[in-house]
Amino acid sequence: MSLSGRSQSALSGLNSDVEDDSSDLITSHSTVSSLSSQPIRLTEVLRTTQLQLDVERTHNRELKEQNAILEANKPKRAKKNVPPELLAYEGEIRILAKKYGVITELFFPRTPTTDAISQPYPVDAPSFTTADRYATVLTEELSLVVELDTSLPDHLRRIRNLNSFHDMFVQAMQSGRSDILYKLRDNVEVIFGLPKAYFIPNFARLTIAEVIKMLGVKDVGTPGQKFTMWFPFLFKNMKVDMRKPFTNWEPLGLILKTALWGKASLAEGFVRRGGPKTNGRKWQVSAVTPGAFAWAATICMFMLSPDSEFPGNGVGQLSKINYYEVFRGYKCVLVTKWADPHIQKIVSEVNSFVFGKSGATSAKSGSTGPMEDLAAEIDAAMAAMDAAALASEDDADDSIDETGPAAVSSSSGTQSAPAVVDEGNSSGSEATAAPMSFDEVAAVVDPASQKTNSTKTSSVSKSTRGRKTTKGKRR
Repeated sequence: MSLSGRSQSALSGLNSDVEDDSSDLITSHSTVSSLSSQPIRLTEVLRTTQLQLDVERTHNRELKEQNAILEANKPKRAKKNVPPELLAYEGEIRILAKKYGVITELFFPRTPTTDAISQPYPVDAPSFTTADRYATVLTEELSLVVELDTSLPDHLRRIRNLNSFHDMFVQAMQSGRSDILYKLRDNVEVIFGLPKAYFIPNFARLTIAEVIKMLGVKDVGTPGQKFTMWFPFLFKNMKVDMRKPFTNWEPLGLILKTALWGKASLAEGFVRRGGPKTNGRKWQVSAVTPGAFAWAATICMFMLSPDSEFPGNGVGQLSKINYYEVFRGYKCVLVTKWADPHIQKIVSEVNSFVFGKSGATSAKSGSTGPMEDLAAEIDAAMAAMDAAALASEDDADDSIDETGPAAVSSSSGTQSAPAVVDEGNSSGSEATAAPMSFDEVAAVVDPASQKTNSTKTSSVSKSTRGRKTTKGKRR
């Protein structure tokens, strides 16, 4: 039977629908298979994305730390006419300046006579670790500069004479000192045995009887009020004995401990371990120096004084104490008498206390202001120590057999004061300090016999105590 054209067309359309349904079934099956495999691929993608996110987070954290460091080192204000090499070394200069301001000198070198601080490196001078540095004004100023150069690496010595270096170095010294003073004021109960309230900067300390006794202030509250560099608190039981200065060394040791190792070092049984780097670790200091000892004594005097801020120019605003000359006087005595048995004993005690090891090294006139004449005070101290040393020599000579030559010296050896003591540093050349001349001793016994010298630098520096001598004879 034949079909009409319309019937054939209908059958053809039916076959087409059947084929389309088959195609849809195949496509549906393929889609289901694809969806069933997607969870595995999604897990891998998520894991990879998470790892990438962790890497980005770590990278961002590192960038934030780097930005914080850059922000901390960013100049606080625009610096004009500052050489690029100086800006490049700013961080290093800060560290060295803070160390120098504690271990070597309390103030940046002053050289008004020679202007040596503005001269290019090198500067020739006698050994700054011996009494020869105080022989004249010239040698003292040159020694200050050489001592500073010794604490600087070569690339900073070459620019040490620039005014911009001076400004940056002084600013860093003052900033470091302020930071240390803040820590000290937080621990005054341990250092001085007095309430912390007494040491708030603007507290009227000279209204406290204990403070007045510690400082030995004369005529408190009057126009004639005077301070002495050899104040009673430097001596054991606050009994001044110029034959044995610094016998009350423990408070000075506590001051040095705080500056070098921080507040935690004052706790009983403290042992230095890991943790944040302290000044002592950064500076690699291993023993006390004349400068560090003099620094601690001067800071001790300042903290007891009525002054609220440490003066950049060296003179206290309220007390009128000349801290520059006080520090210089202490360091002069310590450098000149470093080999004295008494000083060596004190140094050994302080080294043991601060560093946890034995540290024996190889080595009155009229007043010109609130501070008594420091030249006379320095001379008095060394005269007393000389007299004690000579007395011990005489006793030793009397005990020696007549057939043998005298073999006892006024000191335990020809030792010199150390420079800034880093790990492995050696001391300088050997020298002994001369006893005071008859005129100097007379001036101490009879203050009226000594004329006041308004220029203290010349008065002290021209002393004969910086010359080398042999026993009983001058060269």
